[in-house]
Amino acid sequence: MDRNKMRTFLEIIYNCPFILLVIFTSLVFLLFFDETGNRRNIQDIAVLQFIGEGMTSGAEDGRQENRNDVIEKGGQKSDNDGEEDSVKEVVPKEENGQNAGIRKEKDDGTKINSERENDNADSEKPEKPKKPETHTTEFVEYTPISTNSRYYSDAGKVALTTAYDYVLENESYFNDAAFLGDSRTLGISDYAGLEGADFFCDNGMTIYKLLGEDGVTYQKTGEKVDMKEILQEKRYGKIYIMLGMNELGYGDTPMYLKQYLKVIRQIQEWQPGVIIYVMANLHVSREKNNMETEFNNININDKNVASARLANGRDVFYLDCNPLFTDEEGYLQAELTFDGVHLYAQHYDKWREFLFEHGVEREEGAGQTKVSEAPGEQGDS
Repeated sequence: MDRNKMRTFLEIIYNCPFILLVIFTSLVFLLFFDETGNRRNIQDIAVLQFIGEGMTSGAEDGRQENRNDVIEKGGQKSDNDGEEDSVKEVVPKEENGQNAGIRKEKDDGTKINSERENDNADSEKPEKPKKPETHTTEFVEYTPISTNSRYYSDAGKVALTTAYDYVLENESYFNDAAFLGDSRTLGISDYAGLEGADFFCDNGMTIYKLLGEDGVTYQKTGEKVDMKEILQEKRYGKIYIMLGMNELGYGDTPMYLKQYLKVIRQIQEWQPGVIIYVMANLHVSREKNNMETEFNNININDKNVASARLANGRDVFYLDCNPLFTDEEGYLQAELTFDGVHLYAQHYDKWREFLFEHGVEREEGAGQTKVSEAPGEQGDS
């Protein structure tokens, strides 16, 4: 364009300001329109993200109404509130993987559920073996009394022997059995006549010391042995545990339960398939029961109830022999004990019969263990 034409063009614009206004207005409008479009795109993205987040949270609490509200303009609810089958949910593609299993709706209203789609496939699979039947340990409640002790509280219930179809056994049943405990277990070792069983027990033994470095006395040899080594080297079919009397004034009941659970889990790891009997601690006599100290039946019962919770009725059972030796108020009968704590020798026969009457038989090949040499007597059968 030469100078003359440029001068003519500028004169026209100068003499006609309306043209200049139109050009300026058009430029402003174009800029504003583009900014509005960008904002709308950003809002659309935000809405989709919010819907996705709402659907994720909706899957957790089971609510879907908020998602319908988001889709409606102006915050108005859909006319189909309460009729979610007619609503199509909008889900960003990146959210689909996180929402697998959430029920979605197709345009025709048919339901899609990833879990339901697998029903037919699951029905064609062979049935899984049924889990072993589990029996329960029941508790009889009573009104607890207030206690002021850091060692225990009144449990307000009494644990009963685990319900099960026990088998009447004989002495041979205990040939692959081990008894772990304190002086009460020592009494069973001395007077119950279970010659085939292994007894690992000491006066003053506790659940905390059982697997400790100091070891436990093996009653057949009178020597101290490391229970950790014994339980890893010899296989037992059943293990009886009775501990809790010497823990009455040590720690508290939750601490006792935690350690008891730890011991049982460790035994199960070392002795797969073993049957474990958690034996209740025998109550003390009325004369020996002292509510001013920790040595009383409420504390003993608190420990018994705690240990009974470990029974699952499958491979851990709770056995309570207290009804054999206590009166109607729960005290050890005075005529049966020489010190209010331990039985006279002649009364262990009753305990022996109780053990005979509560045998658990596993099906052949299920959890069977091989009986090996007794500790310290290798080579003897």
